[in-house]
Amino acid sequence: MKKIILLSVLSFSLFSCGSVSRTWTGSTEKNLIKTVSIEQNCSKENIKIVDRIKRSGGATYSIEACGERYVYKQVGSVFMEATKAKNLSNSLTK
Repeated sequence: MKKIILLSVLSFSLFSCGSVSRTWTGSTEKNLIKTVSIEQNCSKENIKIVDRIKRSGGATYSIEACGERYVYKQVGSVFMEATKAKNLSNSLTK
């Protein structure tokens, strides 16, 4: 019985971790760089993640792409520029 409880607690801890769920849903930094490359018309080689703040259910990234600075937010499994995420959030609350 103790083994089952320990295994259950361990499984819950592992699967509730945001990094595991982001990896399984395909929301990796590789996908972020691909998204930034397309949206900012900048080659992947010229994109650098300067800073990252990861939380359960999302993350915020500071990006340098072709000499410009951007902030991208992860909303679920989708990455979007912070200003677009804020505009989307505002339009949903109206």
